[in-house]
Amino acid sequence: MHTAFKFLLIGTVLVTSQVKAQEDPLQLNDTAIISEAATPVTAPATMKKKWNHYTGKFMTVNLGMAVILDFNTQNQDNNSIQQVGSYASGTEFRADRFMLYGMLGVGSKHPWRYMFSANYNGLDAPPDKKFDFIDWNLEIPVGSKGGWITVGKQKEGVGMEYIMPGTQGMFTERGSGSPMLVRQRNIGIRYSRNFFNQMASFTVGVFNNYWETGKSFRDNGTQAVFRFSGLPRYKSDRDLLHLGIAYRYSDPTDGKLTYKAKPEMNTAPLYINSGAFAASGANTLFLEAVHVSGPVALVGEYMNAKIRSTEKNNPTLTYFQLGGSWFITGENRKYNKMTGNLGKLIPKKPFKFAKNSGPGAWELGARFTQTNGNDALLTAGKFNRFTTALSWFPNPSFRFEINYGAGKLWKSNVIGTTDFWQFRIQFEL
Repeated sequence: MHTAFKFLLIGTVLVTSQVKAQEDPLQLNDTAIISEAATPVTAPATMKKKWNHYTGKFMTVNLGMAVILDFNTQNQDNNSIQQVGSYASGTEFRADRFMLYGMLGVGSKHPWRYMFSANYNGLDAPPDKKFDFIDWNLEIPVGSKGGWITVGKQKEGVGMEYIMPGTQGMFTERGSGSPMLVRQRNIGIRYSRNFFNQMASFTVGVFNNYWETGKSFRDNGTQAVFRFSGLPRYKSDRDLLHLGIAYRYSDPTDGKLTYKAKPEMNTAPLYINSGAFAASGANTLFLEAVHVSGPVALVGEYMNAKIRSTEKNNPTLTYFQLGGSWFITGENRKYNKMTGNLGKLIPKKPFKFAKNSGPGAWELGARFTQTNGNDALLTAGKFNRFTTALSWFPNPSFRFEINYGAGKLWKSNVIGTTDFWQFRIQFEL
């Protein structure tokens, strides 16, 4: 009861701040976005205010932020308790993220772009860290049409849900297989390019974050990635078909690999956990598809990881998701041709505490995911979840969301079920 009260109290404060914003000349209903030409390719769309951007003679500076408050609760059957233990409901600030990014060499023919971002216990922070610099990188253009090179700590560029900013997805959490098979951030170098009049794009990169782990370059293990995506059909952001294929290779760390995942709820314990086991590497294939027709978006994704491990008899891990959403009020997410993914949602008629108020944007979503870590001699667990979601975007900065999920776990020779209820209040620039 105490955690629920705290959640409602903070939510009331956020709503009150929104009411005051209607009378403020810097009101949050503005729909202007900082130009993509002035931001790093991987930076999430940021609302443009008078106070959060600066243009100087040699550089630009933009400030973005995201604050997310979650309340999660669940109901486990006895088998689930036997599998993962009983755990309490939880309230957490899921993200307190701040970003600084912009251009270097303003006025030059090919300016560089930079991005720094930090999270306190956030969507992309490693689970064992309360605070982490999650991005620090430079984007260096290769001529006018030669693409760009990104150097530093960054997204790997594979896994459709990880390419999309975490605050802009259809559901509160990414599907359970994404964090199991893709590293949230990595340190390395990546080359990206668009072609066919931005109807297609590809990226290729090599990563090794030994600077963070303290291990040697060799013992830490190296990852290599490739992704190609295209638009075989594109009339507008409201009428498109996106297809993509990607590949990721991963060395082991100290000769071992580990695969683990939560049940798409951050306050829950691990439902899938292989533990560390001897392996010589892993090859993962990714397939993805997105179809948008007006306010309806359908999404499909498949991952297949083949593990080279004599100890576990070379198991194959798989993940897939099928789902989509419908904006009852008629909107659609913007499509980012530079990175090949869906992105920011701008309500057509923002909600105001006034007579001429619009309804904001209302979204219904549904998704089925399956993550299978049981194969050959590996018994990490198999987890299915069906999720429904309701989101309200009163304006471009606020989002209120409810998710219900029905999960089933095959592990320890029993089948456990869990019902999940997740509530979110989100603010972002």
